[in-house]
Amino acid sequence: MESEFFKKVISRKLDLTNDEYHNSDEYKNYISASGVKKLKKSPLHFKEEKTTETDAMTFGTAYHTFILEPELFEKEIYVFNPLKRPEPDKTFGSKLNSSWKNNIYLQNETVISMDDFEQIKAMKERLFSHRYIRMLFRNGEAEKSIMSECITFEDKPIKIKIRPDYLKEKKRIIVDLKTTTDASELGFQKNAANLDYHIQSALYKDVIEQSDEKNLSWSFIFVAQEKTPPYAFGIYEASNQFISQGRYEYEQLIMLYQHCMESGKWLGYQQFIENVYGIKEISLPVWAIREVNWYSH
Repeated sequence: MESEFFKKVISRKLDLTNDEYHNSDEYKNYISASGVKKLKKSPLHFKEEKTTETDAMTFGTAYHTFILEPELFEKEIYVFNPLKRPEPDKTFGSKLNSSWKNNIYLQNETVISMDDFEQIKAMKERLFSHRYIRMLFRNGEAEKSIMSECITFEDKPIKIKIRPDYLKEKKRIIVDLKTTTDASELGFQKNAANLDYHIQSALYKDVIEQSDEKNLSWSFIFVAQEKTPPYAFGIYEASNQFISQGRYEYEQLIMLYQHCMESGKWLGYQQFIENVYGIKEISLPVWAIREVNWYSH
């Protein structure tokens, strides 16, 4: 079922760096799929929670670049090789080490170890040993930023930005590349639900479809690869049920976003509580309800 949430979508496809997409002042008033998912936690988290770069995020950035944009890898990713440039003795103190590291990293935003680099190379080799993967990541566009001016069914404007990992326009396929600890069907289903991948896929699909003058349907495919040997991977297409649930949730959350923008109120968990005082009755979960038996021996 096609979305009826948007009455009009006008999009521009831009060549932006990852940093420009996320941090440029020009596009800060565009809400992303990540922003919509953060609203699901609460408007307060959307408004004030800061994203901190983790080792997993750094690895994911390097992995995506090496697979999707290999021509940019050397420019954007610094592979730290201690054999070529050993780190100074840590007895000199963290400040010296920090200054030294900042100097060698130069303009690179992302720094990975040699071990991580060898792992990423092994993962790519495993991934591209599959014939359909080689076809999937060919004759398309990687990491294009799409900025969209949308009008909802309530005649309210909303600016949305998306950055699909890979687009195959002729085949009308959106490809999303994920690293995971479990790429099996059940494992990835659980991960997708926990990380709200259904919201992302539905929003990407609807924005792209409704800005396409041909008015044709697109498919959304996940490629999920494990980060430990043997680097097994799964290829999964988002079902109608998967997309429908994601569509329902992003529609509700975008309306919540518009409400918060209009009211100027960005509540925490109270946003989802009907009681005007923000009070919610709490009960024990089923697993915590059990008998307590004791005996006089």
